Amino acid sequence: MPLPTHTENSIQKLEDAHQELMVFFNAMDEVFFSVDTVNLKVIQISNGCEKLYGYKPADFLANNRLWFELIHPEDKHIVSDEDELLKRGENVNKQYRIIRKDNVVRWVENKITPGFDESGRWIRIDGITWDITSRKEAEEKNRQNEERYRQIVETAQEGIWTIDENEKTNFVNKKICDILGYTPAEMMGKELYDFMDAEGKAYAIDCMERRRKGAKENLDIRYITKDGRHVWANISANPIFDGMGKYKGSLAMVTDITQRKLDEEALKKSEANLRTIFDNTDSSYILFDAEMRIISFNALAQKYSEEQNGKKLEINKSAYYYFSPERWVVVKGLLDKVAAGGMVSYDLSYQKDDGTVQWNNVRWLNVKNNENKNWGFILTNKDITETKTAALERERITADLIQHNKDLEQFTYIISHNLRAPVANIIGLADMLKEPDLDVELKNEVIERVSQSIINIDTVIQDLNHILQVRELVNEQKETVNFKELVDAIKTSIHNTIVNEKVQFNCSFIEVESIFTIRSYLYSIFYNLSSNSIKYRQTGVAPVITIASYKLKDKIELCFKDNGKGIDLDKNGSQLFGLYKRFDTTMEGKGMGLFMVKTQVEALGGTIRIKSKLGEGTEFTIQFDV
Repeated sequence: MPLPTHTENSIQKLEDAHQELMVFFNAMDEVFFSVDTVNLKVIQISNGCEKLYGYKPADFLANNRLWFELIHPEDKHIVSDEDELLKRGENVNKQYRIIRKDNVVRWVENKITPGFDESGRWIRIDGITWDITSRKEAEEKNRQNEERYRQIVETAQEGIWTIDENEKTNFVNKKICDILGYTPAEMMGKELYDFMDAEGKAYAIDCMERRRKGAKENLDIRYITKDGRHVWANISANPIFDGMGKYKGSLAMVTDITQRKLDEEALKKSEANLRTIFDNTDSSYILFDAEMRIISFNALAQKYSEEQNGKKLEINKSAYYYFSPERWVVVKGLLDKVAAGGMVSYDLSYQKDDGTVQWNNVRWLNVKNNENKNWGFILTNKDITETKTAALERERITADLIQHNKDLEQFTYIISHNLRAPVANIIGLADMLKEPDLDVELKNEVIERVSQSIINIDTVIQDLNHILQVRELVNEQKETVNFKELVDAIKTSIHNTIVNEKVQFNCSFIEVESIFTIRSYLYSIFYNLSSNSIKYRQTGVAPVITIASYKLKDKIELCFKDNGKGIDLDKNGSQLFGLYKRFDTTMEGKGMGLFMVKTQVEALGGTIRIKSKLGEGTEFTIQFDV
C-alpha cells in the first residue's frame, strides 16, 4: 500500500536533513558515530575517523569491534563499564589512548549518549570522539613542571613562606617548618607575627607596611620556634600584586642564620677582647696591606707616630707618608727582605723634648694568606728604653771597669817609673844629708835636688788627680753645644798664637751644627787637638786646621785634619794615646794631650781613631752616638 504523499515528503525531508548533517559532520575532525545496540552494528560514522584512527568509515561499518580493538591495551579497563552506565541512561565521558593504524599512540576523549525506544529498551548510542593528544601532552608537561617546581620548593635549602594580604600564612615548604619546628598544618592560617616576640612583631609590622607599598628588602629577623628557642633568619622578602596592581600578600625566602649570628657575636666578643689586649699591650702595632696602606693600628702606635713623626695615623693612608724619602728607601729594602719570608728587627733611638733619649725595638713581620701569598705587613714598635739604658749602663760599667783596669795598670806603671825614680833620689839624697862632714855647698846642692824630686812627685800626683777628675765629672750637666761657637772661643783664647803662626781654621758644620753633651769636655777635646796641630806644625808651613761635622745613620762624626809633621803610626801607633808618651822631643810637653783627648772622648761615650803619615799631616775622627 503506497504511503500518503505528505508522509513521503516528511521522510524525504528527514533523509535530506540527515544528508546535510552528515556533510557537516564529515567536514569536521571530530568523529561522530551511531551504533545499533540491538544488532551490535555501526549505523554510521563520520569521515573524521580516518584522520583520527587511520581507518575509513567502511572499516568500522564492517567491524563493529574495531573501535575497541584500537584502544590501548593498558586503557581498555577504562571503557569496561560503559555498557552498564549507558543501560541506566547515563551519559558516558571517557579519556583513553588509542593505537592508530600506523601504530602511533594518540589520546582521545569521547562522549556517548544512550537512546531508548518507547518501551524503554536501550536500542542505540550516539557519540563523538576527538583527539586530545596536544592537550594531554600540555597537561603532562604542566604536571611535570609542577612536580619539578614542587620538588625544588620542598628540597630547597631556603625556607619558602607566603602570606596573604592579611599577613596570614597560605604556603610553607618543608625547610621553613624544619626551622621553626612546626608542621605545615600548624602554620597554615596563622599570622606572621605569631612566630615572633613583641620586639620582633613591632619590627615586622613596619616591614610589612613597606611591603604593601612595593618595597623589596633583605632583613635579619628573629623568630621563636615551637619549643621556645630563638632562631635568626635572613629574609629576602618580595610583595605579591595581582594583575590590577592590588596587594595580595608577600613571598619570603628564609635562611637560618642562627649559627652565623652566634659566630658573629662570638667574633665580636673575641675582637673586643683582642682589641683590649691590642690597645693595652706595651708594643705598638700597625697592620699594612700588600700595597702598604694602613689597615689597622692600636692606640700606642698613634701615640708614637704623633710623638716621633708629628703625624696622625689614618686608615688607608700609605706608609710612604710617614717616612722621609731617604728613610723610605731603607724601609723599602727591609720590606723586600720581609716579603721573602724573613723578619727584620732593629733598635732606634730619638731625643725627646725634655732632652732624654727613648729607645725602641722595631720589627717588620710578613703576613701570608692560606695560599702562602703575601697579604701584608705588621710593624711593631716597643719602648725598650729601660732595658736598653740598663744594657748601655752595663756596657758603660764594663767599659769603665776595663778602662779603670787600664788606668790602674797605667798608674802602676807611673808609680813604678815616674814616682819611683824621684823617691829613690830623695832616699839617696836623705842618706847623704845624714853625713856629718858634708860641706855646705854640697849640702845645698843635695837639698836643691831633693826639692826638685819632690816637685816632680807633686807634678805626677797632680796629673793623676787631673785624670781622675775626668772620670768623676762625667755626670756634669749636659747641654746643647754649638760647634762654631766652641771653635770661636778656642780661637779667642789662643789669638796671639794664631796671629804669630798664621794659623788658618777651615770649619764646616753644615750637616750637624751642635751636639747635646758636656761643654767642658768637648772644649778640652777641641782645644787639645787644635793646639797639637799648631805645636807640631811643619817648619816654614803655615798651619791649616780643618774641622767638619757629619750626620751618619745614628751617630755624629767630627773630623780634625791638619797639615803638620804627621806621626809614624807603624812605629808609634800602639802607644799613641798613652800617658806621658811623646814621639817628638823637639817640642816641650809631658805626653798628656792625646791621653786626655781619648779619655774625655770615651767618657762621653764616643770613639776616636787616627790616620797619619810623616810629612803629610794628621786626621782624627771622633764619633758620638746621637
